[in-house]
Amino acid sequence: MLLGIRSLFYNVFCFLDKTLRSWWITGWLPSWCPTSQSQLKEAEEKMLQQTTNKFCRQFVHISDENKLWTLIFKGSMENKTPLVLLHGFGGGVGLWALNLDSLSQQRPVYAFDLLGFGQSSRPHFNTDAQEAELQFVESIEQWREKLGLESMIIVKHLILVEPWGFPERPDPGDQDRPIPVWIKAIGAMLSPFNPLAGLRLAGPLGPTLVQTLRPDFKKKFAAVFNDNRVTEYIYHLNVQSPRY
Repeated sequence: MLLGIRSLFYNVFCFLDKTLRSWWITGWLPSWCPTSQSQLKEAEEKMLQQTTNKFCRQFVHISDENKLWTLIFKGSMENKTPLVLLHGFGGGVGLWALNLDSLSQQRPVYAFDLLGFGQSSRPHFNTDAQEAELQFVESIEQWREKLGLESMIIVKHLILVEPWGFPERPDPGDQDRPIPVWIKAIGAMLSPFNPLAGLRLAGPLGPTLVQTLRPDFKKKFAAVFNDNRVTEYIYHLNVQSPRY
């Protein structure tokens, strides 16, 4: 049922292959990032505080003792085809905070952290991109079966919202403020690694890196949040241990 989304994940899996090859470098380092599972959970709670529609949250257990963290909005539209929200690379369910209320007024909505992201299990992935892709597809199919969803808007209708890709290099004049020299130096040192490994290597400097290099995260949610909860959530999402 989910073969139609294979191409959606292809770029992520190629990137995942590079991630796996760099774990041997970061794996021996002591855990010095200011994060934890409880901090990730708290950061997600802050992201969802403005959500007014009732919903439940749960872990959906799939094969190999893996579990997928899931938000479920049913409301009074249970007879309609549910909408399933899949986040992008480095994302999680909290990033749907601006959409959950409006979408769940129309039909049931399910959002979950993909395998290897957010609060979901982070198992070993095959180093072959196609095999890793299959692991993702199978995990989604198992999730669907566990929840008894016979039809859903993801394959019946596939909607891409801000699909991941490579944008043009931004004009330096568009930046709100210049990037400090020390951050540029760290970026140069970490350039051989993938972004998530680099963020972990940055240790206590990680939160500052996220806020300085990606101010767009905060701007996107500025109409709802006037603090740093978005960048904090992004940080805690992406510096958790690759496996737990």
